[in-house]
Amino acid sequence: MDRNQTAKILMKDEKVLYTIKPCKTKLVVSSLLTMVFVIGLSFLTFLIPAEEGDDLVAKNMWTGIGVGVVAVVMILVFICQLLAYRNRFYTVTDKRFIIQSGLLGIDFASVPVEAVQFLSVNVSVLDKMLKRGTGSVTFGTVSTPIAAQNQATGFRYSDIPNVYENYKVFKELIDNAQQSKE
Repeated sequence: MDRNQTAKILMKDEKVLYTIKPCKTKLVVSSLLTMVFVIGLSFLTFLIPAEEGDDLVAKNMWTGIGVGVVAVVMILVFICQLLAYRNRFYTVTDKRFIIQSGLLGIDFASVPVEAVQFLSVNVSVLDKMLKRGTGSVTFGTVSTPIAAQNQATGFRYSDIPNVYENYKVFKELIDNAQQSKE
């Protein structure tokens, strides 16, 4: 089954230039690091000394249950992220930038090429450590402006491979759309 359903929402004369699938390795590594960190912090409650008169067995039992609940929740979140990854595609057409996403169903978000006024590239420490050339490109428009210090919001192609090459293609497409508009 082809999970990329972008063709269903294309306009009559719209042409797909290419489709990008986000890097799965970065998703898995960042999720596992987060899981280890949160479960590790939860486990630190075992190290809190019991006060005099406290039932040490009961304290350890409840702490263990708490850590177990946190671990189960983190594993469920990880599974949901993997399921959502299956439906995530970034499509570049001659008219729009499209994001397909969804955990069980398929959702779409798009921005017209000529509406984009700002592009930002973000390469995180994890992107650098993985040495896969991944990063994120954030698109800013009049309706979804982004400040340099707050690039987490807005329309974003996250964890894409060859981020700098893709940035150049996006920028050229936007510049050409702006010139033909004038």
